[in-house]
Amino acid sequence: VTGVQTCALPIFKQIAKFTASRYDPDQWAELFLRSGARYAVLTTKHHDGIALWPTRQDGPSIPNQTGIPDLIGRYVAAMRRQGMRVGLYFSHTDWTNLDHMMVITGKSRAEVLELRKKPTNYCQLWDDKTADVRNSAEHRQAWERFLAFHRGQLTEILGDYGPIDLIWFDVMLGRDGFDYRTAELRELIHRLCPTTIINSRLGEHGDYETPEQFIPVRPPAGPWELCITTNNTWSFTGREEEYKTPFEIITMFCECLGMGGNMLLNVGPDETGVIPAQQVALLESLGAWVRKHTEAVYGTVRGLPAGYAYHFSTLNKARDVLYLYVAHVPKESTTIKGIKNEIKAITVLGNATACRYKRVGGAHWLGVPGTLWIDVPKAALDENVTVLKVELDGPLNLYSGEGIEIQ
Repeated sequence: VTGVQTCALPIFKQIAKFTASRYDPDQWAELFLRSGARYAVLTTKHHDGIALWPTRQDGPSIPNQTGIPDLIGRYVAAMRRQGMRVGLYFSHTDWTNLDHMMVITGKSRAEVLELRKKPTNYCQLWDDKTADVRNSAEHRQAWERFLAFHRGQLTEILGDYGPIDLIWFDVMLGRDGFDYRTAELRELIHRLCPTTIINSRLGEHGDYETPEQFIPVRPPAGPWELCITTNNTWSFTGREEEYKTPFEIITMFCECLGMGGNMLLNVGPDETGVIPAQQVALLESLGAWVRKHTEAVYGTVRGLPAGYAYHFSTLNKARDVLYLYVAHVPKESTTIKGIKNEIKAITVLGNATACRYKRVGGAHWLGVPGTLWIDVPKAALDENVTVLKVELDGPLNLYSGEGIEIQ
């Protein structure tokens, strides 16, 4: 809601335009639940430093400066009423904090104050690494004050609204020699909320990976989550045009599932608190697909390794049902290699249409199974991504062959 790319006094002028006059977190929560989401993450403070809660620290705040009621508490309560897990986003970087920007830019307090008198692209300033601030007592003191401020705000959002299920950090921007002391920070978080999960933007002390705007070519070793936008921006500008299609969103979602990950899909409400209609439509389309294919979404694990099928796939937890996400219509059949199990049935999930299948080739005397060829009736295809349910006679038993490692 508050993301901005340039920072100076003009950023504070934007606060007056932010009214949240139509903010309805219960409506949001209902929409998110219909989309198939099980958790949602709200931006409490972006790099611009504008807090959406009445912070007790010395920093700008929407409620404190406008009288708009606390936005975070209402969101947390609404999500919990729908049984959703609650996540809060918090940017380590704070462009409005003078102490932080002194260290980031390598400039004196007076110089930073001067910069704030005109629109300034701070991205260019922090890319300039020529200033050596490591031995400056002024900058050392500034950094300690910033860390106290940083911890103070985190203590507020985790303590006042907790327990919080997920803290989603962003942009730990600093300079060599200035440490965020992340181990200490993790301890603080878990003193406040012992069960809070932390994303990877806490150095080595996060719980899961967060690739951004790019689906990994190879899945991360542990838990992970793709964060991606519905268009090309993270926040509302009023100029969004290049929205992704439902097919693109659902296909990317299936890729994440197939590699054992989640997808955190961004929406950007306008200054009144309304989520744009195009974004609502995308969430509704995703939700309709998820409801049709529920068993292939929740409770599944990473599917076939690369090279076994043309499509991404998942397995149920018992590993005796394979779900194949057919994102592109096959000309005749689609294939799966390497399955040694006997096949009990193959159906189109969502309408139970039976699929004919056969094995082609193989060398039984070497233990090499034939390739499974599956005919998918055109009339049974989903308008976006079709899911084939392949029922096996037991836990998946794959032929590995020389040089292929099976996890």
